[in-house]
Formats: sequence, structure tokens, C-alpha cells
Amino acid sequence: MPKKPKIDFFKYVDNDKKVLRYTARFNTKVPEDVDRRFIISFYLADDTISIFEPAQKNSGIIEGPFLERRKYKNVDKQLAFITPTDMPVGGDIKINGYNFHCLDCDEYTTKYLATHTYA
Repeated sequence: MPKKPKIDFFKYVDNDKKVLRYTARFNTKVPEDVDRRFIISFYLADDTISIFEPAQKNSGIIEGPFLERRKYKNVDKQLAFITPTDMPVGGDIKINGYNFHCLDCDEYTTKYLATHTYA
């Protein structure tokens, strides 16, 4: 039975409750999916990502969790885990086979990305 990987305790404590939030849409030409909006949350404590789809009136799509919270790999960067620098506002990101176009981010995310660099 493999052992659970150890977490970086100090990173976890320093970044607990710190979340970077982006609004995104599908990067597709399919008419049913063009207007779908998502909230991508990047948790700094353990570098996990979750995607939530908010309710939209008369869309016929059920709102709720789209992808569960876990680490996802970036297929464009030799399968390295996704970091906040992989999700620039106005850029595209592929998460678990879905192409997203990042539209905007909240004020906290803007300030955090301006003062922190990711390797």
C-alpha cells in the first residue's frame, strides 16, 4: 500500500484560506457551450484547483461543481502541475481536457500576482 505524500506544512500554514479566483468560459465554437461561465479557484495552500459553474437563467445547464478540487497537470508544459502563472487573464488554459479562456480575476488575485512570482 503506497503511503500518502507529505505536504509542505509551512506552505500550508502560511497560505491557508488564500484562494485565487478567476472567471472563465469555454474556448470552443460549440453553440451550446459558448455562453457557459465558470469560476476557477486556485488554492495556494496545496496548489489544488476546483471549478464551479454558477447558475445561469434559462440555460438548461445545472449549476454546481464542474471539476473536483485536486491537482491537475498542464499538458502543454510536459505534464507539470498547473500554477497561477499558467492562467493569465486573457489567456487560455487546458484543465483535464477542457479548454478555458480566462476572462478576469478578483481584486485579491490581481494584487497577489503583482507581488508574487511563481517558478
